[in-house]
Amino acid sequence: MKFTAVWRQLSIGALCFAAFTSQAEEIRPEFSAEMLNGILVQPTAIDTAKRQAAKQISRMLADPLFAASLSKQLNTSPKVGREQAAKLSSVLDDFQQSQLATGMVKGKSTDAGLRQLEKSVLQSKGLSGLSNGLLQVRLYQPANQKTTVPVDLSQTLVAFEPAGNEKQWRVVEAYDRNGKVHTFDARVAPQVPVLVADIDSREDLRAGLQLANRTLVERGMQSKQVANSALTEPGVSDLPGVSNTRSGVNAAASNRNSHNYIETAKLDRIQLKDDMEPWISGAAEIYAMVSGVQPDQSKAQIELIEMPYLDYSGQTYTPNQILFFWSNYRFAAANIQFFEHDDNTNYKDLVVAVTSGVEKILGVFKPEYAVIATVASAIIQAMPSKWFENSDDYVDSFYTLEKNRTYTDWAGAGSNVTMTLTPYRLQKQ
Repeated sequence: MKFTAVWRQLSIGALCFAAFTSQAEEIRPEFSAEMLNGILVQPTAIDTAKRQAAKQISRMLADPLFAASLSKQLNTSPKVGREQAAKLSSVLDDFQQSQLATGMVKGKSTDAGLRQLEKSVLQSKGLSGLSNGLLQVRLYQPANQKTTVPVDLSQTLVAFEPAGNEKQWRVVEAYDRNGKVHTFDARVAPQVPVLVADIDSREDLRAGLQLANRTLVERGMQSKQVANSALTEPGVSDLPGVSNTRSGVNAAASNRNSHNYIETAKLDRIQLKDDMEPWISGAAEIYAMVSGVQPDQSKAQIELIEMPYLDYSGQTYTPNQILFFWSNYRFAAANIQFFEHDDNTNYKDLVVAVTSGVEKILGVFKPEYAVIATVASAIIQAMPSKWFENSDDYVDSFYTLEKNRTYTDWAGAGSNVTMTLTPYRLQKQ
């Protein structure tokens, strides 16, 4: 009896282990270091997830139900910049409903691996609980073709971004429905439609900046009063500086101003010369890092601001977005630095690295006007080198912008960004 019981327990354990390893096999980091244009590159967890997603999606396109679900979601989802994109979770939910409706579900769900990938991506980026999902499928189409979904998605190749520094990309790989690999030029956009398995950069940036600003508060480099009011509820409009400001931000700033208005600086117009993005990456996602000196202590003040409208180079945008609440900055002056979001960034790690570096570089500083620009320089020095590869690209800097001054078509230090910034008195509620 004892032998039989032990044998039963061992058998059950072996079956459980086999089931676990079978599921884990779908998300294991099977893509090891590889040569990319003569350079040895080690893919990150996010690089691996995108490649695995592309491989599995390409195979699933052979299923007419999955292809139909993807086509439906691409047609009904809002455009991202000039492209159509669908959240992978929405595609999988629609696919599951189609399977149930037609009685096609047999045995293990074919989308289990993709759903597990979705979870692993959120965990890797530290965004579990802050987002419902980051994976998406984008449809790239040549500029000379109509922006409608191709009739036969089942024959469309599924590409993914290469690993490593995007400035060194030469080739983009894509899978067909049989798992065969095809290649495109990384810098010359293809003349055929291509599906891209990717990270939803807009959602990633929204959730990432929410986490980043909270981390800045925790580390004492953002006014708690402003940050708490700005992060009361999740969403784009709750991030410091976004134009549709809520009453919580108004109330916070009002505590420092006895007038019936709040002194701010408003971004009227902005243009990028280079958005730092190859075709495979789609629309750019730009954010601003605003910095200066805190009004009531000898510490740097840093805020990260989302700019969800700023997609492409060579286009002029007129956002009317508030970038500064001047009561947050000593000497009524501050800096702006622009960065382009890329997928490998963990924003909590970024903030910890930057704040630690800024503290080390500045030390215990004496609050004076000259320190303002020094804070921005310290941020650049503190940024880990990988944030200047295919993580977060440095775009441009504006140093020591002053209150009550109008900056018309003002060029940044790198002449990559041109903007118009004007004083604006925000009326209290």
